[in-house]
Amino acid sequence: MKNNPASELILQPDVRQLLDAFAGLMGLQAVFFDAEGREIERGRDAAGSEYCRLMQSKRFGLEACRRTDRLKQRECAGDGKILLYTCHAGLGEIIAPVKVSEITAGFIMLGQFRVRPEPPEFKLTPAESRAYARLPLLNPPELDNLIHMLRMLIEYIVAHGLVGSKPHVRLLQLEQYVKRNLANPITLRRTARYLACSESTLTHFLRRECNTSFCRFVTARRIDAAEQLLRSHPELTLAEIAGQCGFRDYHYFSRVFKALRGCPPGSLRR
Repeated sequence: MKNNPASELILQPDVRQLLDAFAGLMGLQAVFFDAEGREIERGRDAAGSEYCRLMQSKRFGLEACRRTDRLKQRECAGDGKILLYTCHAGLGEIIAPVKVSEITAGFIMLGQFRVRPEPPEFKLTPAESRAYARLPLLNPPELDNLIHMLRMLIEYIVAHGLVGSKPHVRLLQLEQYVKRNLANPITLRRTARYLACSESTLTHFLRRECNTSFCRFVTARRIDAAEQLLRSHPELTLAEIAGQCGFRDYHYFSRVFKALRGCPPGSLRR
């Protein structure tokens, strides 16, 4: 049985810096959870606010917060949308799913802010009231902007491979390595060394995740790049395109291109 990729989550160091920036932007809590709801990164290493500590120790308990988090995680994972809600202690929370290849890899939560000046419906002690008043107050336009920024943050994180499953991150690193070295010889040994794995591991990885061999994977990326150049750079000759994509023999390039695209490169250009 194949492992769930979300159970092998990888966070790149830049994710921590982005969460720090978000947490400090408006004095919010920024937390990254894995797909199972376990906390794996927290912006600024910040503990909960004084108000939350009072609510957890004096009124509701920590488990009530965890139950609410899990419930909202399942809810937003189900519809794939960012969710804004008010917790049982009267604070605003925003939770968003982070999807990698259509799989929910985790969640980002921004929380512990007020959505209205007045305290919750239940009566607060003086200490609780003071702690509540110190929390940031966000009006509807500010919340809309915050949700928009969070959506852009997640898109950036996913697009740049800063979060993902181990297979996803390895495949992204492989794609980037091949793209940077198209004009040069690309060997299994050098590529495996770059990815910090054995040649056997890389071979089995491509067979398992992409149903292909290393040579076929590299050749397919060379042809992808050649097709893009054919369409976007009419000033280049076919031989120049072949050379830029790592084919030393134009006739071999033409044969491979026809085999994968169904027509020779010159026909596609015409």
